Amino acid sequence: MPLGGKLRPGAPLAAALAAGLVLRVVRLLRDPLMHPDGPAYLELASALLRGKVLAVLGGYYSPLYPAAVAGLAATGLRLELAGRATALLAGLAALPLLHQLVRRCAGERAADAAVLVAAVHPALVKASAQVLPETLAGALLLAWLVARRAGVAGGLAGGAYLARPEGVLLLPLGLWRLRRARLRALVLYAGAAVAVMAPALIALRAETGHWQLSPREARVALLSGVPGATTLAEAALRNPAALLARMAEGMARQVLYDATELGPLLAIPFLLGVGAARETRGPLAVAAWFTALPLALNPSPRYAVPLVPLLLPATAVGLLALGERLGRHARVATAALGVALVVQALWVSHPFDAACSREVSRLVLERYGPGQALVAVDGRFAYGAHGRALVPPTADPEDALALARRSGAHLWLTRPAWIRPPWTPPADAHAVARPCGGTFVLFEVGG
Repeated sequence: MPLGGKLRPGAPLAAALAAGLVLRVVRLLRDPLMHPDGPAYLELASALLRGKVLAVLGGYYSPLYPAAVAGLAATGLRLELAGRATALLAGLAALPLLHQLVRRCAGERAADAAVLVAAVHPALVKASAQVLPETLAGALLLAWLVARRAGVAGGLAGGAYLARPEGVLLLPLGLWRLRRARLRALVLYAGAAVAVMAPALIALRAETGHWQLSPREARVALLSGVPGATTLAEAALRNPAALLARMAEGMARQVLYDATELGPLLAIPFLLGVGAARETRGPLAVAAWFTALPLALNPSPRYAVPLVPLLLPATAVGLLALGERLGRHARVATAALGVALVVQALWVSHPFDAACSREVSRLVLERYGPGQALVAVDGRFAYGAHGRALVPPTADPEDALALARRSGAHLWLTRPAWIRPPWTPPADAHAVARPCGGTFVLFEVGG
């Protein structure tokens, strides 16, 4: 029990794996609305199944998750189910890794508490039913923290980069962690990491003509107020003040996202644990470095998910301390906390979004048939209509119409709120439907 009582060694981990599996399967069976990036990852997995390896390695999205999805889909699973199953299996794999990490730094009781919380944690359960790489990135991050051999840790650091571009931070962090080791260990660590990363780096160089960690660097540079820069290094040289200002603002936002994903129910135990146990500060330091550096450049609630397990060692220590204070009421508090977390994990948020997505997809499919190219900032509409998603760089109508004309697409979906006066539709764009109670407007473009 996280807040009191004694259990047989190994029983909490087994219970966590069982509960985690059941909750994640139930969440998956509820068919949650796919994330807007989900269709793009599935398209990459489909491309890999068609043999287009170089295009995926050098693409906008990191390649490891699509590769894992393609591997499962090759067994006969439907592509979307393979995507969700990949996230689910990675989320489950993280549980024993978390248990091992916390046991090493804070003891068996804290490890039991941490893994039981992780099994029912809302952010981790929901991410395990999505078509996204966050649970895979989180599992690799935990495996890197647990790894003892330099070569294995280096390979995991490279794998973390292939799962999410910010995973490259593990390369310098690992060298710092091995700073007292022999030179051979440092070389082995760096060599293994670079060897795993190399195929993607070389493919990116071939596709873009630049040495860079991710094509997203140009977008981050643009958001930082350095338009035209293709890499972060170029942006830093052109306007370091703008990049630093972006990082300062982004770090504040990402800290808030990290706290939100951990959840208000665990805030007090986390704060108690941070002050009570120095042993848990290693995982916290890694989470802090990710928040302050790569995630600060492009903050998002979604990117906080892989960091949640790193906050649970301190949370577990705080739960045990809280249990001591509660005394005989600890069991009731444990049950209440568990029920609350389970309810949050299975709660379907934003039901209107899911219903609206299905309504738009059904409209396009029934009126125009499958295979249509649809210009929209959200690729889920085209995916649900069995069509081709064309995502413009912004919600600006001119960007969307330029993409439609360039690609020969005849359908454009947008929100009326994004069409601001004095802009009016050109002669070749005609509004034909306003689904979801007028929340969206569908245009036919061209003849």
